[in-house]
Amino acid sequence: MKLEHGLHVCRLLGDHLSKHREFQCLFSQHPRLAMFDYETGIFFAFLIWLYHAIMIVITVNSRFERNLNRIGQRLSWLTLMPKPMEQEDLSRSTTSKVLRYLLVIGISLLFVLLSWLNVGIAVATIIYRRTKDSGAPQAVRELRWKLRNTELSFDQLIQESMKVADQDPSTFDEFRASVIADLEERGLRHC
Repeated sequence: MKLEHGLHVCRLLGDHLSKHREFQCLFSQHPRLAMFDYETGIFFAFLIWLYHAIMIVITVNSRFERNLNRIGQRLSWLTLMPKPMEQEDLSRSTTSKVLRYLLVIGISLLFVLLSWLNVGIAVATIIYRRTKDSGAPQAVRELRWKLRNTELSFDQLIQESMKVADQDPSTFDEFRASVIADLEERGLRHC
């Protein structure tokens, strides 16, 4: 009796496992579900990585970057968001910049292996930035547009910054002097 019961349990377990394998085969062969496999995720993650690698080169050599440099800012190579410039940023050699770029790109290439997780994080970051940007005041959006599309002088950048900071235009000289003092304190020159 015990032997018969044991064989019955083994048969049930075998039937269950074979149905499970059939289900796995069915899942992997279904066209709608197969598009979310690991390899497809790696493909999309690689496309996002490639886009980011190209955007770093384009953005770091853009008018936006040049305008930011005039007021002591630069774009971060990881997030492509403005950050304060340091004295070392000016004295970096071309070889050092290329090696730094390759390091940033090389490290981010490893994250492609996260497949769909990497894609999900990239999409969530894009949505977060768009949502955050949509709530920006009109003066901030205008300044961003001017930074990206027009070559601004140092004084024009100061005037636009004053508009965003809601400063009185009559205090232009003091505001300009404080920006120049901040630049000199960090070892940067104003243009």
